[in-house]
Amino acid sequence: MSIFRKWVLAIGLFVAIVVDGVCSFYLHQFMDYGSFGAASLILPISVMLIGLFDDTNENEIWLALGTGIVADIYFYGFIGVYAVFLPLSCWICQKVARFLPEIFWARLIVVLLGTTIFVAYSWLIFNMIGIATTSIHGLLMSLLVNQGWTAGFFVCLYWIWGNLAQDYPFLIDLNAYRV
Repeated sequence: MSIFRKWVLAIGLFVAIVVDGVCSFYLHQFMDYGSFGAASLILPISVMLIGLFDDTNENEIWLALGTGIVADIYFYGFIGVYAVFLPLSCWICQKVARFLPEIFWARLIVVLLGTTIFVAYSWLIFNMIGIATTSIHGLLMSLLVNQGWTAGFFVCLYWIWGNLAQDYPFLIDLNAYRV
């Protein structure tokens, strides 16, 4: 059973991929303001929270890379957007977590900045390769809508990923440290 405990975080991220896809499919009609839409960012928020809660486990960066590859294939059909952003955001969040206080509001600010960077990064990639053609004005207005949804998802996911990251770190057997 200790082998299963090492992989709980990976299983949780797989569930987050599926839930993110389901929310994107069913909630897209509610996730807009006028003609400006928001993306379901459950997966990037989850990876950033894992990095903020467990800042010493280097294995979680590799988990973020694997999750990014699976998410890219699941959502887009090509590898690049999530496979680059998720490990980079996990690594940056681990570095930032060492200097920030371990409070809800500090982590919320980091996640809001991270999701803003993710949406802008996705916009840049999709405009460069011609998948989407959205103006900068559309991007900026969508960023505002995304901030609201990110705050809502953050509140819902904060304690879930906090408990998972602290109680079940990826590929670390905590039984070796218990007496």
